[in-house]
Amino acid sequence: MPVTARLRPRLTEHGLEPVPGLPEPLPPGEILLWQGSPKWTAIAERVLLLRWVLAYFALLIGWEILSTVMTGAELLPALAAALLLFSGGMAAVAIIAIIAKFIATTSIYTITTKRIVLRVGVALPITINIPFAVIDGASLMQRKNGAGEIMLHLSPSHRISWIALWPHCCGWRLGRPKPTLRGIANVVAVSEILGSAVAGAAGGAVIRNTPSAEAAPPSSIAAMA
Repeated sequence: MPVTARLRPRLTEHGLEPVPGLPEPLPPGEILLWQGSPKWTAIAERVLLLRWVLAYFALLIGWEILSTVMTGAELLPALAAALLLFSGGMAAVAIIAIIAKFIATTSIYTITTKRIVLRVGVALPITINIPFAVIDGASLMQRKNGAGEIMLHLSPSHRISWIALWPHCCGWRLGRPKPTLRGIANVVAVSEILGSAVAGAAGGAVIRNTPSAEAAPPSSIAAMA
């Protein structure tokens, strides 16, 4: 098998897992360094837009009551309509929470001494193997609570289907999605494990701390070199 073919990100369907999150035992010489799953709250907020849904229903309820008061109509029917909207909003939140928990509990991220493995998928679980050799770099986004995401930048000659990755990818880059470890509880510590693993394997990529509007102040991150 050509070397380039062996290094390509690989998708596999699996049944019984000899090791949780891995479709087969690790080959000799490869060591499991870290495993974890995304926080369901991060999936709900960042992927399923829970806050926007809450804001939408709050706006509808406020508008219903305000328009009733301004037009001088009876308040009781408006409160009944607002209660109905509130019930609809709570149902939407419950559905989002259930979907987010399913995604979180069925997803396992694995870092070994040679690759990153994503076991993802609710209805049809698949395993995505990403060798360090195809990773050009990575970006770290840390939130105020210490959780965050690690976004991987693959080399131009390698890419993974957006449909296979979602929601474990960044943004809406359909052509070249970036595999992302989402909702990691202690993202800085995990990034250091990943950086050390890449440095020990081959080197060449760098983890960059990329704070968002809600991110904590930049911290010193170990280079993947």
